[in-house]
Amino acid sequence: MSRRRSKVVAVLLGTALVLSAAACDTTYDSSISTTSTAPDVAAPASTLPSGTAAELLPLMLAEVQALPNRVATNDGSRAAATRIEELWAAVKPEIEANQPALVPDFEFVVRRSRAAADRKRPADADRAFKNLEALVEAYLP
Repeated sequence: MSRRRSKVVAVLLGTALVLSAAACDTTYDSSISTTSTAPDVAAPASTLPSGTAAELLPLMLAEVQALPNRVATNDGSRAAATRIEELWAAVKPEIEANQPALVPDFEFVVRRSRAAADRKRPADADRAFKNLEALVEAYLP
């Protein structure tokens, strides 16, 4: 029986090897592709705005002024906060060069705008607008 047992074991091992080799052999249908050549719509394509502080601060002020209503109606407040951050990033070097003492106050407004959008707090957006309005009046002649 030991010869018979060894033949059975040999047949089982051979079958296992054949099955494992067949299982590893994978063919792919090239007509089914998961990669897309279309652009990624979800990826933000953002570039910093360009211009002088005199050109960009009124745009920033308009964004912050509209923010309380956007937060209250849940209508693009996070996108508006991103635009505010981008406008600030574009104008910051000029303000740092001309009136560096105002930079922390501008940064407070930008942080408050983001917090208002993220936490859905229109009152924070109102406060940011009032502060930015005073800062723009102080900075622009």
